[in-house]
Amino acid sequence: MFKSQGFSLLEIIVAVAITAIISVLAFQQLSTAVGTQESVKQSDDALAQLQRAINRISTDLQQVAARSVRNEYGDKVPALMGDKNGAESFLSFTRQGKRNPANLPRTELERVTYRLEEDKLVREQWATLDIALEEQKLPLTLMEDVLKFEVEFYADEEWMESWPIEDYMGAPQEQLSNNFPRAVKVTIETATLGQLIQIYPLGIGS
Repeated sequence: MFKSQGFSLLEIIVAVAITAIISVLAFQQLSTAVGTQESVKQSDDALAQLQRAINRISTDLQQVAARSVRNEYGDKVPALMGDKNGAESFLSFTRQGKRNPANLPRTELERVTYRLEEDKLVREQWATLDIALEEQKLPLTLMEDVLKFEVEFYADEEWMESWPIEDYMGAPQEQLSNNFPRAVKVTIETATLGQLIQIYPLGIGS
């Protein structure tokens, strides 16, 4: 009758080593899968933000209105204005279609401004058309991790980096209210999705 023998020390060491190698490989595969899933989720979230921002800009520009306003300093500013100047790039205009769920006796016009604040694309909604205080601007963050937000304006068969072209200070009311480009080009760039360029024809102006 043979006496059963246990595993030798060498066999145990080899078995432990193999188990460790398998565990490391499994952990690496799991980490890769989790990392890929997180990367996909980040891309999906960034794409969803971009789509919402583009849709919001499109909806606003489709309802642009010929109505100049007064800013917080009391100065008259054009119905639509903007600048491509790097970090200070902005787009501001008057639009129709302000929500009024309670059917209150008030204007259906509102002023909105798009600008880049640090790395965020922000939409400002003015509480009133002719604003009195900076605090009356209600900001809403549309996108984060934005590298670039630029606007250009198409008129006279070329793209302009600012609008209006001429100095508007002291301009007559009609010029401030009815001076529009034929189209607005918006460029948005993010680290995740790269650069997107959208052109919005305006159904108003020259």
